Amino acid sequence: MSSQTSLVAEQVRLQQWAAQIQDCKNRPADMKVETWCSEHGITKANYYYRLKRVRKACLEIYNPEPAFVELPQPTEKALPQEDSSLKPTAILRNSRGLTLEIYNPVSKDMLQCILEVLSNAE
Repeated sequence: MSSQTSLVAEQVRLQQWAAQIQDCKNRPADMKVETWCSEHGITKANYYYRLKRVRKACLEIYNPEPAFVELPQPTEKALPQEDSSLKPTAILRNSRGLTLEIYNPVSKDMLQCILEVLSNAE
């Protein structure tokens, strides 16, 4: 029970800090962060600590670790034969120089999986 209480307390604290940070961001253009902090009773170091903690919490929520994407085993029917006269209907190239040829009998789900993997490929 105490872990739930501390988790709730941390969330409330982060929300309060986020509101303070937003307030600081909306300060007059000629006012320095240090001046804003002294007017609100916190040190500049504490402000940046709070900013770091709020950013970290936001990243944990909005930027989860990339998950492993498992592609289904392609059926032999979906793979073109080398001696086949099929030509690719599309050729995709990502910014890292990877090239992918798309043939007509590819399913929508397979194409979505392929595009996701291609966008994350190194």
